[in-house]
Amino acid sequence: MSLDPRLLKPIDRYRLLVNAVVPRPIAWVTTVNAAGLVNLAPFSFFNGVTANPPVVQVCIAHRDPIKDTLANLRASGEAVVHLVRSERLDAMHASGAEYPSDISEADALGVEHRPAERIHGRVLVDADIAFECRLLQAIPVGDPATHLCLLEVVLAHVAPAIALPDGLPDPQRLRAVARLGGDHYLSADSWTVIARERRRAPVI
Repeated sequence: MSLDPRLLKPIDRYRLLVNAVVPRPIAWVTTVNAAGLVNLAPFSFFNGVTANPPVVQVCIAHRDPIKDTLANLRASGEAVVHLVRSERLDAMHASGAEYPSDISEADALGVEHRPAERIHGRVLVDADIAFECRLLQAIPVGDPATHLCLLEVVLAHVAPAIALPDGLPDPQRLRAVARLGGDHYLSADSWTVIARERRRAPVI
């Protein structure tokens, strides 16, 4: 069956992508507004971009009024991006609801946080991975515009429980919840890790 995106309704174009591009890591993002209120929101159009400098991308869909995360990013230029532990699946999912701008999702859901070290932001205390980031660019894409936010990682936090001796994340122990299509998630407990030797050019 072939689908021409031009002939689909906008919601069906969205469903095509989210149902097909799976699994997707979830960026659980904290930002802080001018009054010091901590916003916490999940985004599943998220991935790495480059390693030099280390940059990740988070896509923030159009909202009217704009989402608090985008408003805070524009104002402060700072955010903390976390990966989601399976124990936090319910809180992460709940944080995606439409909370009023004067309510902190983190506080409402009882998600503990502490001050970041390199930026004026908040780090979730029990996150396995947290990236303190500064905004490089917010690029509008599409109509109405989704903003492709390029975030430079200025400090990374790796929990001791999933760290290798050099401090980097251990692929055998890091388990992050991933987004599937519809209202579905991939449980970290169901991951199967398969190791392969690094590819090398053939000897001729």
